Order: sequence, then C-alpha cells, then structure tokens
Amino acid sequence: MPQTQVPVPARGAPALCRATEAYLHARHVPQARLLSEWLVSGIAGCSRLELYGRGDEPLSGEQRARIARGRARLGAGEPLQYVEGHAEFMGHRFRTDRRAFIPRPETEGLVERVLACTSLRAVRQPLIVDVGTGSGCVAVALALARPAARLLAIDLKAPALELARENAALHKVNGRTAFLLGDLLEALRPGSATAVVSNPPYIAREELPRLPLTVRRYEPHEALDGGPDGLSAIRRLVPQAAQALRRGGPLFMEIGENQADAVKALMHEAGFARLDVTRDLAGKDRVVCGYRT
Repeated sequence: MPQTQVPVPARGAPALCRATEAYLHARHVPQARLLSEWLVSGIAGCSRLELYGRGDEPLSGEQRARIARGRARLGAGEPLQYVEGHAEFMGHRFRTDRRAFIPRPETEGLVERVLACTSLRAVRQPLIVDVGTGSGCVAVALALARPAARLLAIDLKAPALELARENAALHKVNGRTAFLLGDLLEALRPGSATAVVSNPPYIAREELPRLPLTVRRYEPHEALDGGPDGLSAIRRLVPQAAQALRRGGPLFMEIGENQADAVKALMHEAGFARLDVTRDLAGKDRVVCGYRT
C-alpha cells in the first residue's frame, strides 16, 4: 500500500516568497508579489534580484518566523515600512514605526528644493527649522547634505519627536540638531530662523476616507488631516513663518496638487515675495517657496 506523502514546509527563500505572495493575494492585498519579494529578500539578506537565485537553501527558523510574522502584518494591511521598521529617503535609511508618517518620495522634492536655494547656500551656518518633523527625515537629510547647518526639528507629538531624535542619532547629526515639542512656530523668537521648511498636513478632511487602507488604519491622522479645505495648518504656519524668519529668509512647504494658488495667496498676504511652485515627477504642483520681505 503506497505511503501518503506529507508536504514539506517551504524553507527556501523563493518558496517562502511564493507562499507569502499567495497568502497576501488571498487577502486582496495590492502588489502582493512586490511586497512578498521586499519582505523575504530583506529578511534573507539579499536583494530582490538575488532572491530567486538562492535555490532551496533553507532559511533559519528565526528567519522563517520573522517572515511569518511580517506576512500576517502585511495581510492585515499594515504598511511594509512599518513591518520592516525602516524606509529609504534621499538615499538614507530611516527608522519608521507608527509614531510618525512614513517618508514619501514626493517629500524628497521638498528637500531638493531647499538644497537648490542659492541664497540659503550663501549662508555659512544657517538655522533651518523643520516644522512638523515627524520621523525627522527632512531635518536629518538636510543636516547630512549641509554639514555646517544647524537644524531645529519641531513637532506637536512627543512620540514623533522621539523617533526624530533616534534618526538624528542614527545618522550622527544629533549634535547639530535641536528638538522642540511645540505647535508650529509659536515658540520661536522673531527673526531667529534662516529658513523654514515644512511638510504640513494638507489633505482635506472629506478626502481622508478615500485614502488607501494602509494609510487610514495605520498612519497618524494628525499628519494628514488639513481640516475642511486642507489648509488649516498652512493658514496658521504662513504668518508665523513671516515672524520667525529673518528678512529675505525662505519658507518651503509641501502642498496638495490643487493648492498652489490658495497657498501663494496666503503667503503674499503675509508678506512673502518671489513665490514659485515646483512640480513633482508626476507633473503635479508639490512644493511652494517664498521669501520674507
């Protein structure tokens, strides 16, 4: 009588990747294959391109357990960056968890716009204030790119500010980066900032229910909710920046794709001039800049 063969559990990286993809696909998780490859390759210690060339070489029991835990979290809709505990931004790796909004590629355009500012580059030791710092990715990226600059990272939430401190220490720029728990720029002395940069909450409240599940369920709402028209924080930040900046100092803000005209009007009213808008790689308005008169 033939013996019944018992299926052997998947142990190699390619097989575990396929099993993870099937698990996520069954739970209707978008981009199941891509997420599976990122998860398994990260834990296996190889690139996605190398993943399928590893054959049936078994992963350790701890690695398989980590994949199982990560697969369950992804299946529940949790973002990959929270599952892995890190995200890439401006070519650097940042710690990420539910204390702060996940760094986005669009925000790299904000940092690039700051770094391209010729008048700011001419200041030897500028004080750049990052308002709503979250994970600290903007402040840390600027500190890494401008070794002589001093950074002040501000956030309303203590847990987010602690994550920013961790990222500054991770990249060894904590000696040049100060942290302030506060509401926008209320605590700054007039004329004390060389430049102000911010990725404020700018999504209109009625749009929040239409955001992807991973964002709605796991990322902090206070980093997203811009009030009824998406401009509540920006409406407060602009006049505060006009007070905090020295004469000629620039204000840089990431904005929603349909907000450029409204934000420029707010900035003009507050005394900012030479207003310009930079588009992202998708051709959408994304960063507005103006200079205090």
